[in-house]
Amino acid sequence: MWRFMLVLLLVVAGYLGYNYSITKKNAIDIALSMKVVGTKYTINNPTHWNLKHSMQVTLQSPVKIRSYHVKTTTSDHLVVYEKNQIVLDEPTIFSFELPKPTIQLSDQTLLHYEISVRDWSYANFFNGNTSTKKFDLILDTTPPKIQTIAQSSSITYGGSALVVFKVIEDNLDRIWLNNGYEDFQAFSFLKDGYYIVILPWSMRHRSFNAQILARDKAYNLTTLPLKFMKNTKIRYPKYTSDLSREYPDEQSALKNFNLNSDRLNARSSIKQTITDDLSNTSVYRPMVFEPFKPLGNKFRVLSLFGAKRTYTFKGKPIGQSMHMGIDLFGRHSKVLASNTGRVILEEEIEGYGKSALISYGLGVYALYGSLSELLAKKGDVVESSSVLGLSGKNKTGRFDHVHFDLLIQGVSVYPNEWMNPSFIGSLNDVIKEAQYKIESK
Repeated sequence: MWRFMLVLLLVVAGYLGYNYSITKKNAIDIALSMKVVGTKYTINNPTHWNLKHSMQVTLQSPVKIRSYHVKTTTSDHLVVYEKNQIVLDEPTIFSFELPKPTIQLSDQTLLHYEISVRDWSYANFFNGNTSTKKFDLILDTTPPKIQTIAQSSSITYGGSALVVFKVIEDNLDRIWLNNGYEDFQAFSFLKDGYYIVILPWSMRHRSFNAQILARDKAYNLTTLPLKFMKNTKIRYPKYTSDLSREYPDEQSALKNFNLNSDRLNARSSIKQTITDDLSNTSVYRPMVFEPFKPLGNKFRVLSLFGAKRTYTFKGKPIGQSMHMGIDLFGRHSKVLASNTGRVILEEEIEGYGKSALISYGLGVYALYGSLSELLAKKGDVVESSSVLGLSGKNKTGRFDHVHFDLLIQGVSVYPNEWMNPSFIGSLNDVIKEAQYKIESK
């Protein structure tokens, strides 16, 4: 008899040891994600819910899944949903849509979700392992509100316009602007909830449809179209250059054209530098813009902004280029910063020669190329009278000049505007108007 009892004890002890070894706490992974309706966005570990977007719970287990239990309560312990569900087909990966509350709840209600999952393992005396995870979601069905405070009255094709606006939203996720083709960053302005931005109308697009977009953490989205008088009467020059007059064969002509193509690659690099700089700049530094005067008050234009040039060889088109900037004639002239800024790039750039890229704040950048000598260094803070370098030549230029390219968040715009006291005055007036309205509240 004692032998039987000993064997029984050994069997029981062995089973208990085995059961202990296979019993694991939270062995099943429970993940929550939100699929935004009408987009390809999937947000992991969301914190807010507008009840429109689909909340997906994904279960992943090393052992087949048996069942799950969902319980939803409010902060005052009211149970608004509870259900136990058996999972058919015994999968190891299973997804289901998080159930919505069965009663109407007010905005900003905090929902506590507790999800328990049981598998088909022999753990817990054949009851299987149970894993539990809790999620908190805040109900938010109210989209942000957007109000314009002040803005430019008009915008020119290839030019710029400024807008100051207010966003009312406690759970703000993102604010941005769009001109119909590209997104642009907004900058905090004076007080919480106020923003400022300069928008470019790219030369590459004949249409311009600007709007402000504000999104909260529940992915409620508000859009506000901006209305500007649009000046499309401006005409940019077009030229045709027959390279057969300068080069003996088409191959030599193509080699020259490729020098212009190098600028496209350089522009991509310049835009990336600007993008990186913008990622570290979210607040507008108050300032008053002054007209840009790269060569002072007296200058002569060699090449216009927006000039489209078609290259041919004996009448056969071999390529096109667009001049994104303005070339100003100089004689080893001093190149001035014109406004307070910061040097973020100073180096030899393919197609532009020795160049300096200056950040002036509010997404305004200027590239000064074709310099014979660079005097400003990366990281320098420059004043309006600071000398960046001396004018010179590059591989494609015949004359001593400075290439002046004004960019708004990486998009080249009509530099003549920024050299015009009237245009600069109108920008400053919009900023002053917005400051007065905000500070008087």
